[in-house]
Amino acid sequence: MGRVFTNSQAMAVAREATPGVLPAQPRWLGIEPNSISNFGTTIKKDARNPISRARQRRKGSATDADSSVQFDADFTLSHLRDFIEGFCFSRLVGPPVLVPTAVANGSYTVAAVSAGDAAKFTYGGAAAKTLIFARGWSTPANNGLKVLGAAVANGAVAITVAGVVVEAVDTHDDIELAVAGVRAAAGDLAVDADGNITSVVLDFTTLGLTAGQYIHVGGIDMINRFANDDNFGFARVDAVAAHKLTLSKRSQDFVADNGAATAVDLLFGQYVRTVSVDHPDYLQVNYQFELESPNLGDNGEDQFEYALGNWADALTLDFSLSALAKVTYGFVGLNTTDPASARATNAAATKYPSETGSFSTASDLARLRVQEVDETGLTTDFKSLKVTLSNSVSGEKVLGKLGPKYLNAGNVEVDVDTQALFTDKRIPVAIRDNDTLGLDFGVRNDDGGAYFDLPSGTLDGGGREFPVNATVLINTTFRSHEDPVFGHSFSVSLFPALPPNE
Repeated sequence: MGRVFTNSQAMAVAREATPGVLPAQPRWLGIEPNSISNFGTTIKKDARNPISRARQRRKGSATDADSSVQFDADFTLSHLRDFIEGFCFSRLVGPPVLVPTAVANGSYTVAAVSAGDAAKFTYGGAAAKTLIFARGWSTPANNGLKVLGAAVANGAVAITVAGVVVEAVDTHDDIELAVAGVRAAAGDLAVDADGNITSVVLDFTTLGLTAGQYIHVGGIDMINRFANDDNFGFARVDAVAAHKLTLSKRSQDFVADNGAATAVDLLFGQYVRTVSVDHPDYLQVNYQFELESPNLGDNGEDQFEYALGNWADALTLDFSLSALAKVTYGFVGLNTTDPASARATNAAATKYPSETGSFSTASDLARLRVQEVDETGLTTDFKSLKVTLSNSVSGEKVLGKLGPKYLNAGNVEVDVDTQALFTDKRIPVAIRDNDTLGLDFGVRNDDGGAYFDLPSGTLDGGGREFPVNATVLINTTFRSHEDPVFGHSFSVSLFPALPPNE
């Protein structure tokens, strides 16, 4: 009889084709939990308790069952990318993220590029070129930020770049080739008097950008930034026209700059936001989780359990003072199998995550701000921040079946519990007057970054604390609601590459 040590267990996840059913060739991704608070089916049984001289309970029957998965982890970009579509009930949009099958001298080998993805690659010889970020390879030269070396046509199976060398893909490597932005031709980009980005040649509508998405103006290297240091940092794209990006929520006030002789980088990646059920980007993701328990079998063999048909229920991001950012992922499912030695298709080829860098709440927060509609900052000095996204997923149960037959999701609700330094008298006024505000924050590390935007919401609470020999604190909850312009209450912009905090 086996005995299972917690540290010897392993978790993985794959997307299902339909609830409880994997596709023919599922792609399993490894999970790095700090703790697993729930995995499996909880069975409810009702015993018989008849009036009887025996004065004893009698054997009953199983009457209900619930299946769920919940785990805590350090906040990493691999986990965020794996699960954010499920929690937003919406697909990632924007430029492609490809999965190479090999690398040759001077190019990455990929599956045939679709027409839609090919159109989002930019290559103009001496003009603008797409920036690509590669990760997951063993050879250092094959990783990092690359400049596209040739046009990408519909059906292309090679992405040309300089400096890469031959390497095969290991079974467990999580290889990624992501569009990371664009490098404009020298002098083509400028900043107008209103702080917007304009171009002469580059067509912004071909980049795959979506209104509401964040970009980073200026590249990793100084030579790919505007000459004026004010024109550097994050900004939200409010509108996309062929030769103009209308911006707001800039990291700082941008100033007019003609960009003379400078090949400016615009960094960006994929984008996801909450949408209505009739939106073309609405998506329901069904997840299947594997829990591997070594030494559990009668003869010490490994045993595997599968939590089937899971929907993303609740996500909590926790940014505590002087710590690593943490996240809790919660899922509600249809059923969990009994431990068995048989393993699901492709599970033995689980991919190990490649974006595993943690985020320090002291050094890796790129920006954090609550602001008024006109972008006037109300507060930027936070002691703590906890973001909770809830989909209120529940099982639909019917007669004749133990456990749920279907899953239902309620309205998405996003709340942000904060404690901040009390530095602005407008905060309690905004709470009392029910003013519409916005909240946004970004994180970045060596793996890239993510920018979170809650464009509209109100503040609740307002209770204060008065610690001795310290600043007065104010406790508030930001309750996000649908933005009348963008139509969402929560969005995430992903960045395969970003400059370090400066």
